[in-house]
Amino acid sequence: MRTPAISSELRSACRVHARLLDSFIELTRVELEHQTCAFAQESLRESLELLRTDRKAYGALGGLIAVSDAA
Repeated sequence: MRTPAISSELRSACRVHARLLDSFIELTRVELEHQTCAFAQESLRESLELLRTDRKAYGALGGLIAVSDAA
């Protein structure tokens, strides 16, 4: 199966989004480590799951390596 061609502008935009998501994932992960409220912890875990899913999509389109689920 052939992979569709992706324009260099789209790849560049995906890299920007992936980089921003990487930063936000790290910021959220650090906040989760310091959180003592169970509700906030659950909410942050859910946010991390969504952020990582988005990061994988942008990484795939931008030709980048997807973020690890362990990060």
